[in-house]
Amino acid sequence: MRDILAERLLAKVMNWENDEISRERPFLQAMAAFKYDEYQQFAPGMKFIESLAMWLSQFEKLEERRVAYEFIKNRLIFISSAEMTHLVSIAYPDYIKPLLIKKIAREADYPEYMISKIVNSKQFKVLRRQSLFLGLSDGARIDVFRRSSKELSHEQIWPIYDISGDRAQEMIEKLKKDLSKYLSGAQLEEVCKFRAIFLLDDFSASGLSYLRKEGDKYKGKIYRFYRKMIHPEGELRSIISDDAMVYVILYVATDKAKEHIEQMMDELFEENKNDEFEYGVRVIQQIGDECRVGELEIDKEFVNKLIDKYYDSRIQDEHTDVGGTKDLKFGFAGCALPVVLHHNTPNNSIALLWSYDDEDIEIRGLFPRVRRHGVRV
Repeated sequence: MRDILAERLLAKVMNWENDEISRERPFLQAMAAFKYDEYQQFAPGMKFIESLAMWLSQFEKLEERRVAYEFIKNRLIFISSAEMTHLVSIAYPDYIKPLLIKKIAREADYPEYMISKIVNSKQFKVLRRQSLFLGLSDGARIDVFRRSSKELSHEQIWPIYDISGDRAQEMIEKLKKDLSKYLSGAQLEEVCKFRAIFLLDDFSASGLSYLRKEGDKYKGKIYRFYRKMIHPEGELRSIISDDAMVYVILYVATDKAKEHIEQMMDELFEENKNDEFEYGVRVIQQIGDECRVGELEIDKEFVNKLIDKYYDSRIQDEHTDVGGTKDLKFGFAGCALPVVLHHNTPNNSIALLWSYDDEDIEIRGLFPRVRRHGVRV
């Protein structure tokens, strides 16, 4: 009954005739059931069609509502839980394992096409166990990664990148125990360090929270890990090899984010003369610049009629200022994304998609975002 009432409300808001209702209902019902109803930040009892009706009703003119509706139909990118789980599950076999294979091929002078020989070699098995997998946030879905990467030991997968000294030494003790199956004596002592580090996370649009420079100082999660890894007194300095490979693995990221992180990693490693490290970024599902709102002809009406008119500056705070833009009309750092993740809408998307469902915010987003930095008072 609630769904029927929501559909009636939507039809009223859009001033649809019977033929329009018949045409739009299958699409709305299918997308709501298949994806949009699973958005985790809807208020209790709220579903997509009801949220859509409420969102569209904020626009004063019928023409504005029609433009907004067409934008959602044609441009919204919603990444569901099932889709994200799939990306996590292929991270190791399709993206990480080939990096390990390539490294062994170089070191053992094997042709890269001899995959079976490489993965069955002692060198590969040792390097695989010398790999360390760390989550950069709770979005890394380390539980899913662990269950889907059956070749790996649970002892080499950790949900956070901020590892204590005691935990680091415990990891080395377990590494030594596992490597004793392949090596012994002085050889075992020599290789008992991690030689491959993989930093995992779910999504990046700008890359700024991972690595950036403010004045002459580096900031971000990658830098915090890097400092622990290379500083003489860092918790990780004694457990990571001097010639380790360090890769950031992102399940979803934009072209902009990948390019930014790669550029900043180049600067960071070159500035500190860490030539011995191999490093890089791998993105499983990359979102191209053509997805940015305003890049396509069909975006023009939406941008010209709605973006400026229905923006509430009260969604800004000191944390969003880091993005370097004067407002959030096109999202944090001006990323202009039409993206919604099933658990929360990134603030890199246009504000009309995620604007907070707070009492002091006049314009409510279609998929309201939950603040990560507390409630504003």
